[in-house]
Amino acid sequence: MNDVNIRYLELLLKKYQLNQVYSVGLGELETVLCTSRRNVSTVMGKLANIGWVYWQPAVGRGKSSKLKVKKSLQQVLAIIFLYELEQAQSKVITKLLESYGLVAIRALSVAAEEFNERNEQVNSVFISSYPWVNTIDPAQTYRASELQVIKSVYDVLIRQDQDGSLLPGLAHHWEQNDNVISLWLRPLIYRHDGELLGIEDVVWSLERLRDYSGPVRDLVSGIETIDITASDKVEITLNFPNKLFIYALAMPYASIICRDQLCFGNGYTCHVGTGPYKVDRWNEESLSLKAHNDYYAARALIEKVTLSHNTEIIENALSFNQEVGEVEVESINAFSYLTYHERADSELNPATWDALANYIAQSKYDYDENNAVEGVDLQQLSENMLPIEPPKLEGRVVIAEPIWTIPSLIRNAKWLHRLIRSTGLELDVHIVEDISHPEAATAHADLMLIEEIVEAPLEYGLFEWLSISTGLRFALNERGMETHQQRIRQAVSAHVPLVELQKIEQELYESKRCVALFGGKEEVTKVQQVRGVQIRPTGYSDFYKLWISK
Repeated sequence: MNDVNIRYLELLLKKYQLNQVYSVGLGELETVLCTSRRNVSTVMGKLANIGWVYWQPAVGRGKSSKLKVKKSLQQVLAIIFLYELEQAQSKVITKLLESYGLVAIRALSVAAEEFNERNEQVNSVFISSYPWVNTIDPAQTYRASELQVIKSVYDVLIRQDQDGSLLPGLAHHWEQNDNVISLWLRPLIYRHDGELLGIEDVVWSLERLRDYSGPVRDLVSGIETIDITASDKVEITLNFPNKLFIYALAMPYASIICRDQLCFGNGYTCHVGTGPYKVDRWNEESLSLKAHNDYYAARALIEKVTLSHNTEIIENALSFNQEVGEVEVESINAFSYLTYHERADSELNPATWDALANYIAQSKYDYDENNAVEGVDLQQLSENMLPIEPPKLEGRVVIAEPIWTIPSLIRNAKWLHRLIRSTGLELDVHIVEDISHPEAATAHADLMLIEEIVEAPLEYGLFEWLSISTGLRFALNERGMETHQQRIRQAVSAHVPLVELQKIEQELYESKRCVALFGGKEEVTKVQQVRGVQIRPTGYSDFYKLWISK
């Protein structure tokens, strides 16, 4: 069903009516198909074999052949689109949408409806335009879209409810005494490969997380030893007292993985897990999750979830006809900020940055007074800020940013760009494609603009932000980070860690290493009642909570 066959069908339809029988000669078809007489029979044979035409070749010299075109262009495109949707592939669909315009859009709508009905029958959902997924290794990523998948494929020892309170996970009980955390594991936890989760798997996973040079290394480096003290008991000994560390065990990056790996070709691999979903298929275009039948807790309500990437054109073609199910709205604490990194060849000198930072800090209230904040706790100034004139500055600024996908963040970034340019500074934007490793941008950029989630409770959220936030990993060099981490260790060992952590945070603002921007509650829509095809998936975090509307 390649595009050459589609072109030949399109040429036939310009000459012959659908479902009418014609007597034709090879010479006539040679002209219609714009091909050689020798190739006519080959072309017609292929179209007949795939069921697009009825073709009875002539027998004997001077005889006519019989031809009936059985499929319209829209019907053929719908057949192709349905196949591509079932394979979770988008490249062919995108190409045909660009080539055939409105006919292809109508065909895609028909195919999507058929695909939707088939998915509902088998309890599956297809989510289009999901951000690309490079890895689901908990130790390797700090990207929200990848952590969302990790939450569905792997389990954590301790879970959190919406208020941040700790709940049992793989561990049914835990205790903390100074710098020792004891956890008792549930029995009979089945892995995705049918084997039982062993206590050795848990120890190996935690030790790997501690030793891995990934984005959360500085948060978990405080683990000194991990010991098996009974057949169902693990003890984590920290090298300094930290009563906040227990919350880290509830985060996606602390998910428990097993040594064994699944390979899907072309470099796509993942470790075996125990979560409500297991990875069924993975390639550059999509990732498919299948329900884990032996899951120890509530089983996923949808049998299969397919996350498709690079399907913006498909989304735009279908969005006007998409039904929206019932939604559950969940509030999350989001904090956007700007950090400064000194580099040798920068055209932004410290004095210029100081003036620019002050201007940004005051102007944010004029831009969005309801969401402008002064720090991780999302508090605002008590007095009103008056608009000020932009300072007259000279030089060139390079700002590093991720690829924004949320409209409000796109607007905020554009505002910041306008504000910087209003001072007379030249501005270049450096896109960071892998935000899990912001250090790669330090040679290219002076500033980094980022938004991150502040986890609950506040004291843990601040501890995590100070320890591993993307912006600070960009801003601080190796020596500066070592000093910074030492101060964090002293703070969490204090009688009231929050007060000491807030002192560190405040010094970052006073030194202009960081400029707090916007926060507040960001509403994330989590569609639970879905159809077989779901578009605009922003906000999905717990795929196992989705359910099909019948």
